[in-house]
Amino acid sequence: MSGFVAALIKQRKDAKEAEPDTNGRLKEILAIVRKQNYDDGFTPQVIVNILEDLGPTFVKIGQIASQQAAYIPKEYVEALSKLRSKVAPMDMDTVKAQIKKYLGKPVTKLFKSFDETPLGSASIAQVHKAELFDGTKVAVKVRRPGVVDTVARDFALIEKIIDKFLKPEKDSLNIRGIIKELENTSTIELDLTNEADNLDRFWNNNKDREKIASPMCYRNLTCEAILTESFVTGKEVSDTKYLNSLESEERTRIANLVADNFATQILTDGFYHADPHSGNVLIKKLTRKKAKAEETEATEDKAGEEAELPEHSIEWIDFGMMGSLTSMQRQLLIDLVTNVMMKDAYALKNTVLQVAAPRGEINHGELLELCENMCNQYGSGFDDLGLGDLMDSILDALRKQNYDVDPFLSNLARGVIAIEGTVKALDPAVSILGFFKKKVNLTPDLKLTEDKIKEMTPEIAMKLLQYLKGVTNSATKTADTLDMLEKGQIKVRTDFSFEEKTLETVRRITRYGIRAFIIVALLIASSILTTASGGTPTVTYVLKGIGIAGYAVSLFFAQRLIREMKKDK
Repeated sequence: MSGFVAALIKQRKDAKEAEPDTNGRLKEILAIVRKQNYDDGFTPQVIVNILEDLGPTFVKIGQIASQQAAYIPKEYVEALSKLRSKVAPMDMDTVKAQIKKYLGKPVTKLFKSFDETPLGSASIAQVHKAELFDGTKVAVKVRRPGVVDTVARDFALIEKIIDKFLKPEKDSLNIRGIIKELENTSTIELDLTNEADNLDRFWNNNKDREKIASPMCYRNLTCEAILTESFVTGKEVSDTKYLNSLESEERTRIANLVADNFATQILTDGFYHADPHSGNVLIKKLTRKKAKAEETEATEDKAGEEAELPEHSIEWIDFGMMGSLTSMQRQLLIDLVTNVMMKDAYALKNTVLQVAAPRGEINHGELLELCENMCNQYGSGFDDLGLGDLMDSILDALRKQNYDVDPFLSNLARGVIAIEGTVKALDPAVSILGFFKKKVNLTPDLKLTEDKIKEMTPEIAMKLLQYLKGVTNSATKTADTLDMLEKGQIKVRTDFSFEEKTLETVRRITRYGIRAFIIVALLIASSILTTASGGTPTVTYVLKGIGIAGYAVSLFFAQRLIREMKKDK
């Protein structure tokens, strides 16, 4: 791995130092653009054709651009969203040469059979079906020769152009950040051992979960340029004709299974499929005998449960794009969603500041207003809330206010939007958010049944959630308000009409205090005199008489003080 990265960095540096007019890749790019017919302008289809011909780097850029609907016309977004890096397949001699170069043996020594017709061909790699000597069917992904150098030169050229023509203060879309993120992602995807690691981790996470499957990686036949995994079959969720052949109840159960597993990946595993579009989820039909046995077992073990498992199982494929979340990031995601649902703009503001960094000084008042608008827009309902739309709206609003959002949230938002599209293809009524809520234990100490929770109005549920999370609105709002006041971002109108009344009360209490102090002092002095003894009996009697008189005077003034205090009260 270290040698691969070092070679990529060197190639990128060499390409960046080369002059643009002598760079072969630049000439190649210009030739590709010129061969297109753009007499009618750069239409969406022309743009797609150019990007596909330019190869993996530009295909990725097009895919990123398709997610910027706020800045790109709708027709271009729709065209770019269908962008696929499909190119002419490698010839078999090239495939065999790549396998021998990286695995050290010819194809005939590694596989019992190897299908020369590729299952799919993309700009980074292509996939062939093969069979191991024990009869196991596998899929073999073979990386194209020279693709690493091409990607390195492309990013070097793009960075050079950006440095020359795009001034930092004009980079409102943070293009530099997007390109950097894209370069990091591409570097990972080019080394197929990273995808192998993803396969292993995902398979281990899901191996004991019912109806959930994923391919196994064969490490002895895998390296940075070759990936061998178990061969899978099934119907893609994108296969509309197949979906229409299923009963609506079964489609709902499959949709529930997909949504529940994706929520588990994010909130439980912290490792999720970052490209869960409908083509990457396969529906697998069980044999009748096996299906019957599992149906009987489910009836015995899961009686009374609301979510019934489907007759079919699902299998995830294509693990080139995966996401990882720390426990803190998972908690921040939960906080973002619950704050909006609770319409707690103050708490949402504090959470936002943990996932987004301002490019300048923070305007707390403006940010609070933004959070209030978000709560009013999305906090009105529980069941119809689109989690992807919510996250996308938050990200878009923050970017417009010149905040740089933590990449983990941007990546997650893209994955959530994709999975919601996959689930809706199965059953539009199934909500991803509903399964996210089930994964969060909001009532650990209360005996609340699901029926009781369903009976609650949204307002009561909000208050309960607020109580369980230990939210103290007054303390939170006071802290935020003082912070904004200190920075001069809110104005306070102070009313001192109560000043005179307050001062009079203070004066009266002070007078009472002084009189009470004198009375106590007189009592103490009287006590001392009544217990004192003089030089003669006469002097002793006089001192005691004075002490007794002091007691009488003290009691007189004490009674008057008590009457006045009661009268004022």
